[in-house]
Amino acid sequence: MPITRTCAFCGNDIEPGTGKMYIRRDGTIHFFCSGKCERNLLHLGRQPRWTRWTKQFRRARGLVEEGPAGVPAAAEPEAGGALLDVEPPKGKAIPADVVDLIDHRLGPDLARPQAEAHFARFAGSDALRIQITPWYRKKHGAKHVEKIEPQEFMSFLETPQGRNTLKRWLDEESKKVKGRRGGGEEEAPKVEAKPAKKPKKGA
Repeated sequence: MPITRTCAFCGNDIEPGTGKMYIRRDGTIHFFCSGKCERNLLHLGRQPRWTRWTKQFRRARGLVEEGPAGVPAAAEPEAGGALLDVEPPKGKAIPADVVDLIDHRLGPDLARPQAEAHFARFAGSDALRIQITPWYRKKHGAKHVEKIEPQEFMSFLETPQGRNTLKRWLDEESKKVKGRRGGGEEEAPKVEAKPAKKPKKGA
């Protein structure tokens, strides 16, 4: 019976005799169902969990996938269940370096309340919950919780994974802000300068 392999990026099954194999220097073996998946992981450096058309993305969001017989089957929960809600710190509890980072990416010269509003939106985003839920469950094992407390949230932000998650979210937000700014500005109509009158002869 042929061995069924799954794609290292999209998670789909690879038919026997097809696909590609890539071996890293450390001995890690990756199987890809197509050149598209290979480029996304190896050349573009994308993460499956952040890419909408992969199984990891759908599992992290708790979406339903179709079974082999066309019967809906619940997607396999990642790290033991649905995504957790996050309770962010507020006001002066938000570290100054986080506020400075938000101002640097979305500013310039954001007022403190504006930076705190952006931080609250980040805390409620799916991008954060997809990353912090497995991190929290791995850290605390079988502990049953429905919400991540502010102290745990800040502990996550202090990790490289947490800081990169915030930076990626800010980069996406900055693209939206720049798009709004660029779309709302209209060029002023150009006024052609009239040629100077030539002085009359004998004047």
